[in-house]
Amino acid sequence: MLKSDVIMRNIIIKIFNGQFAEGDLLPGEMELANEFNVSRTSIRAALQTIANKGVISIVPKRGSVINKIEQWNWLDQDILTFFSQEHISPTLLQHLLITRLIFEPNICAIAALSSTAQDLMQIEYGYQLMQQSVKENRRELFIEGDKIFHSAIVNSCKNPFLSSLDAMLSTAMSISYNRTLEQELSESITAVTVHGNLLEAIRRREAEQAREISKHLITNAVTKILPSEELRHIIENL
Repeated sequence: MLKSDVIMRNIIIKIFNGQFAEGDLLPGEMELANEFNVSRTSIRAALQTIANKGVISIVPKRGSVINKIEQWNWLDQDILTFFSQEHISPTLLQHLLITRLIFEPNICAIAALSSTAQDLMQIEYGYQLMQQSVKENRRELFIEGDKIFHSAIVNSCKNPFLSSLDAMLSTAMSISYNRTLEQELSESITAVTVHGNLLEAIRRREAEQAREISKHLITNAVTKILPSEELRHIIENL
Protein backbone atom coordinates (compact mmCIF):
# COMPACT_ATOMS: atom_id res chain seq x y z
CA MET A 1 0.00 0.00 0.00
CA LEU A 2 1.30 3.46 -0.91
CA LYS A 3 2.20 5.86 1.91
CA SER A 4 -0.40 8.31 0.62
CA ASP A 5 -3.09 5.59 0.84
CA VAL A 6 -2.17 4.84 4.48
CA ILE A 7 -2.35 8.56 5.29
CA MET A 8 -5.66 8.91 3.44
CA ARG A 9 -7.13 6.02 5.42
CA ASN A 10 -5.95 7.43 8.77
CA ILE A 11 -7.32 10.91 8.11
CA ILE A 12 -10.72 9.66 6.91
CA ILE A 13 -11.05 7.38 9.94
CA LYS A 14 -10.27 10.34 12.22
CA ILE A 15 -13.06 12.26 10.49
CA PHE A 16 -15.43 9.32 10.90
CA ASN A 17 -14.53 9.11 14.58
CA GLY A 18 -15.39 12.77 15.12
CA GLN A 19 -11.87 14.09 15.67
CA PHE A 20 -12.62 16.62 12.96
CA ALA A 21 -16.09 18.10 12.40
CA GLU A 22 -17.86 19.66 9.45
CA GLY A 23 -16.21 22.99 8.60
CA ASP A 24 -13.02 22.24 10.55
CA LEU A 25 -9.60 22.74 9.00
CA LEU A 26 -7.25 19.77 8.87
CA PRO A 27 -3.72 20.38 10.17
CA GLY A 28 -1.39 21.92 7.61
CA GLU A 29 0.79 19.93 5.23
CA MET A 30 3.94 20.38 7.33
CA GLU A 31 2.20 19.33 10.54
CA LEU A 32 0.73 16.24 8.85
CA ALA A 33 4.10 15.41 7.29
CA ASN A 34 5.68 15.47 10.74
CA GLU A 35 2.83 13.43 12.26
CA PHE A 36 3.11 10.66 9.65
CA ASN A 37 6.88 11.02 9.15
CA VAL A 38 6.53 11.37 5.38
CA SER A 39 7.23 13.99 2.72
CA ARG A 40 4.85 16.82 1.92
CA THR A 41 4.44 15.20 -1.52
CA SER A 42 2.83 12.14 0.12
CA ILE A 43 0.60 14.41 2.20
CA ARG A 44 -0.52 16.36 -0.88
CA ALA A 45 -1.32 13.11 -2.71
CA ALA A 46 -3.36 11.83 0.27
CA LEU A 47 -5.27 15.10 0.62
CA GLN A 48 -6.05 15.18 -3.09
CA THR A 49 -7.43 11.63 -2.90
CA ILE A 50 -9.61 12.60 0.07
CA ALA A 51 -10.81 15.68 -1.84
CA ASN A 52 -11.68 13.49 -4.83
CA LYS A 53 -13.95 11.51 -2.51
CA GLY A 54 -15.79 14.70 -1.55
CA VAL A 55 -14.76 14.49 2.12
CA ILE A 56 -12.69 17.69 2.09
CA SER A 57 -12.26 20.76 -0.07
CA ILE A 58 -8.76 22.12 -0.60
CA VAL A 59 -9.06 25.91 -0.40
CA PRO A 60 -6.06 27.96 -1.63
CA LYS A 61 -4.35 30.01 1.12
CA ARG A 62 -6.67 28.47 3.72
CA GLY A 63 -6.17 24.70 3.82
CA SER A 64 -8.25 21.53 3.77
CA VAL A 65 -11.81 22.02 5.03
CA ILE A 66 -14.10 19.16 6.10
CA ASN A 67 -17.16 19.11 3.84
CA LYS A 68 -20.76 18.52 4.86
CA ILE A 69 -21.50 14.82 4.93
CA GLU A 70 -24.02 15.27 2.10
CA GLN A 71 -21.12 16.21 -0.18
CA TRP A 72 -19.21 12.96 0.38
CA ASN A 73 -19.14 10.42 -2.43
CA TRP A 74 -21.10 7.63 -0.77
CA LEU A 75 -20.62 5.30 -3.75
CA ASP A 76 -16.84 5.39 -3.23
CA GLN A 77 -15.56 1.95 -2.20
CA ASP A 78 -13.06 3.29 0.36
CA ILE A 79 -15.67 5.42 2.10
CA LEU A 80 -18.11 2.50 2.22
CA THR A 81 -15.39 0.22 3.62
CA PHE A 82 -14.42 2.67 6.36
CA PHE A 83 -18.07 3.37 7.07
CA SER A 84 -18.83 -0.33 7.60
CA GLN A 85 -15.90 -0.73 9.99
CA GLU A 86 -16.35 2.32 12.19
CA HIS A 87 -18.99 3.32 14.73
CA ILE A 88 -22.05 4.66 12.92
CA SER A 89 -24.34 7.39 14.22
CA PRO A 90 -28.01 6.34 14.44
CA THR A 91 -29.01 9.14 12.06
CA LEU A 92 -26.53 8.10 9.36
CA LEU A 93 -27.51 4.46 9.77
CA GLN A 94 -31.15 5.42 9.38
CA HIS A 95 -30.39 7.24 6.13
CA LEU A 96 -28.47 4.23 4.79
CA LEU A 97 -31.20 1.72 5.60
CA ILE A 98 -33.95 3.93 4.19
CA THR A 99 -31.90 4.20 0.99
CA ARG A 100 -31.81 0.43 0.84
CA LEU A 101 -35.57 0.32 1.37
CA ILE A 102 -36.13 2.81 -1.46
CA PHE A 103 -34.01 0.99 -4.05
CA GLU A 104 -34.03 -2.75 -3.35
CA PRO A 105 -37.75 -3.59 -3.71
CA ASN A 106 -37.79 -1.92 -7.14
CA ILE A 107 -34.55 -3.64 -8.12
CA CYS A 108 -36.17 -7.00 -7.26
CA ALA A 109 -39.20 -6.10 -9.38
CA ILE A 110 -36.94 -5.27 -12.34
CA ALA A 111 -35.01 -8.51 -11.80
CA ALA A 112 -38.26 -10.46 -12.10
CA LEU A 113 -38.67 -9.02 -15.59
CA SER A 114 -35.07 -9.05 -16.82
CA SER A 115 -33.20 -11.96 -15.19
CA THR A 116 -31.75 -14.71 -17.38
CA ALA A 117 -31.31 -18.39 -16.57
CA GLN A 118 -27.69 -17.63 -15.65
CA ASP A 119 -28.77 -14.85 -13.30
CA LEU A 120 -31.28 -17.16 -11.60
CA MET A 121 -28.58 -19.78 -11.10
CA GLN A 122 -26.39 -17.22 -9.32
CA ILE A 123 -29.27 -15.98 -7.15
CA GLU A 124 -30.10 -19.58 -6.27
CA TYR A 125 -26.45 -20.28 -5.43
CA GLY A 126 -26.51 -17.50 -2.84
CA TYR A 127 -29.76 -18.90 -1.44
CA GLN A 128 -28.24 -22.39 -1.18
CA LEU A 129 -25.28 -21.01 0.78
CA MET A 130 -27.71 -19.40 3.20
CA GLN A 131 -29.54 -22.70 3.64
CA GLN A 132 -26.23 -24.47 4.22
CA SER A 133 -25.15 -21.85 6.76
CA VAL A 134 -28.24 -22.55 8.89
CA LYS A 135 -27.54 -26.30 8.88
CA GLU A 136 -23.91 -25.74 9.86
CA ASN A 137 -24.54 -22.64 12.05
CA ARG A 138 -21.90 -20.68 10.11
CA ARG A 139 -22.55 -16.97 10.40
CA GLU A 140 -19.88 -15.97 7.85
CA LEU A 141 -21.36 -18.34 5.27
CA PHE A 142 -24.81 -16.81 5.77
CA ILE A 143 -23.43 -13.32 5.14
CA GLU A 144 -21.51 -14.52 2.07
CA GLY A 145 -24.59 -16.23 0.65
CA ASP A 146 -26.77 -13.20 1.31
CA LYS A 147 -24.29 -10.90 -0.46
CA ILE A 148 -24.14 -13.21 -3.50
CA PHE A 149 -27.94 -13.47 -3.51
CA HIS A 150 -28.59 -9.73 -3.50
CA SER A 151 -25.67 -8.77 -5.76
CA ALA A 152 -26.89 -11.27 -8.35
CA ILE A 153 -30.34 -9.67 -8.21
CA VAL A 154 -28.83 -6.20 -8.80
CA ASN A 155 -26.68 -7.47 -11.68
CA SER A 156 -29.63 -9.25 -13.26
CA CYS A 157 -31.25 -5.86 -13.93
CA LYS A 158 -28.60 -5.24 -16.64
CA ASN A 159 -28.56 -1.58 -15.63
CA PRO A 160 -25.10 -0.01 -15.14
CA PHE A 161 -26.48 2.76 -12.93
CA LEU A 162 -28.15 0.29 -10.58
CA SER A 163 -25.02 -1.88 -10.63
CA SER A 164 -23.05 1.10 -9.33
CA LEU A 165 -25.27 0.99 -6.21
CA ASP A 166 -24.32 -2.61 -5.43
CA ALA A 167 -21.43 -1.73 -3.09
CA MET A 168 -23.58 0.74 -1.15
CA LEU A 169 -26.44 -1.76 -0.79
CA SER A 170 -24.00 -4.51 0.22
CA THR A 171 -22.58 -2.24 2.91
CA ALA A 172 -26.08 -1.58 4.21
CA MET A 173 -26.76 -5.32 4.36
CA SER A 174 -23.45 -6.01 6.10
CA ILE A 175 -24.19 -3.42 8.77
CA SER A 176 -27.72 -4.75 9.15
CA TYR A 177 -26.51 -8.29 9.76
CA ASN A 178 -23.81 -7.16 12.18
CA ARG A 179 -26.62 -5.62 14.24
CA THR A 180 -29.42 -8.16 13.80
CA LEU A 181 -28.18 -11.59 12.71
CA GLU A 182 -28.83 -14.18 15.40
CA GLN A 183 -25.85 -16.03 16.87
CA GLU A 184 -27.77 -19.27 16.51
CA LEU A 185 -28.65 -19.40 12.83
CA SER A 186 -31.44 -21.89 13.47
CA GLU A 187 -33.36 -18.76 14.55
CA SER A 188 -32.87 -17.34 11.02
CA ILE A 189 -34.83 -20.08 9.23
CA THR A 190 -37.76 -17.71 8.65
CA ALA A 191 -35.49 -15.15 6.97
CA VAL A 192 -33.98 -17.84 4.75
CA THR A 193 -37.47 -19.02 3.79
CA VAL A 194 -38.44 -15.48 2.80
CA HIS A 195 -35.32 -15.28 0.61
CA GLY A 196 -36.49 -18.49 -1.04
CA ASN A 197 -39.91 -16.92 -1.65
CA LEU A 198 -38.20 -13.92 -3.24
CA LEU A 199 -36.18 -16.20 -5.53
CA GLU A 200 -39.35 -17.97 -6.64
CA ALA A 201 -41.18 -14.69 -7.29
CA ILE A 202 -38.30 -13.55 -9.51
CA ARG A 203 -38.17 -16.93 -11.23
CA ARG A 204 -41.93 -16.78 -11.94
CA ARG A 205 -41.65 -13.19 -13.29
CA GLU A 206 -43.96 -11.87 -10.55
CA ALA A 207 -42.61 -8.34 -10.29
CA GLU A 208 -45.09 -6.95 -7.74
CA GLN A 209 -44.74 -10.01 -5.53
CA ALA A 210 -40.94 -9.71 -5.67
CA ARG A 211 -41.20 -6.04 -4.70
CA GLU A 212 -43.43 -6.76 -1.69
CA ILE A 213 -41.30 -9.66 -0.42
CA SER A 214 -38.16 -7.54 -0.67
CA LYS A 215 -39.83 -4.68 1.18
CA HIS A 216 -40.88 -7.09 3.93
CA LEU A 217 -37.31 -8.42 4.29
CA ILE A 218 -35.76 -4.98 4.58
CA THR A 219 -38.48 -3.53 6.80
CA ASN A 220 -37.95 -6.38 9.24
CA ALA A 221 -34.22 -5.63 9.41
CA VAL A 222 -34.73 -1.88 9.74
CA THR A 223 -37.24 -2.12 12.57
CA LYS A 224 -34.89 -4.40 14.51
CA ILE A 225 -32.23 -1.69 14.41
CA LEU A 226 -34.27 1.51 14.49
CA PRO A 227 -37.72 0.77 15.97
CA SER A 228 -38.78 4.41 16.30
CA GLU A 229 -42.28 5.66 15.56
CA GLU A 230 -40.86 8.15 13.07
CA LEU A 231 -39.07 5.42 11.15
CA ARG A 232 -42.16 3.21 11.07
CA HIS A 233 -44.09 6.14 9.61
CA ILE A 234 -41.46 6.57 6.88
CA ILE A 235 -41.55 2.85 6.06
CA GLU A 236 -45.34 2.76 5.83
CA ASN A 237 -45.35 5.64 3.34
CA LEU A 238 -42.68 4.32 0.99
